[in-house]
Amino acid sequence: MSDSVRDGDAIRTGVASRTELTITDQTIVRLGAKTIFGLNDGIRTMDLGEGAMLFQIPKGAGGVKIKTAAITAASTGATGIIEHHANFYVKVLVLEGTVRCYLANQIGESLLINAGQILITKPDVTAIPDPAHFDIARVMKTCLLVREFQPLLSQRLIESEEQKQVKLMAKGTFIPSNLVIFGRGTLVTLVNPTPDATPKATNKNP
Repeated sequence: MSDSVRDGDAIRTGVASRTELTITDQTIVRLGAKTIFGLNDGIRTMDLGEGAMLFQIPKGAGGVKIKTAAITAASTGATGIIEHHANFYVKVLVLEGTVRCYLANQIGESLLINAGQILITKPDVTAIPDPAHFDIARVMKTCLLVREFQPLLSQRLIESEEQKQVKLMAKGTFIPSNLVIFGRGTLVTLVNPTPDATPKATNKNP
């Protein structure tokens, strides 16, 4: 507790551990179990070598970049979750705000991800696929990086995005995909798209 992390340091969490880092500009980083994370170029660039992280970047704090394998996520104000497992997949979920994802070493290849959208791709991707939509409220209820810590400073902004989804669903203009997150809060699973049906997993991690 209360250890300082400096530029160039790396953090590795255990098989059943989670931790929260507070950067000097009040950016919050929460690391899931079995995660490797590092800071480079001061506080503006972060490396997610393996595992899962939740980030909350206050608006006005300045731009932050989070690098994984082929994907770099950049934002000047947002809350989201990124998961990277080498040779398997990279996932980026945005709970509030916007995040722009770039392909490493490919100029001009980028995608803006809005609140309620999820990007899932392979670590060695050469073209960024379109994002899908996910249920923000369900993620907030199931993700351990949310449930096992104090409420985020961006909680009200996230709740506002939840309400937007509820209103759109009531109007019939928005139908969430059957991508949900169970258990650790980072496993994406396909379920029965019928809202009142009991979710049944039909596949495992990509």
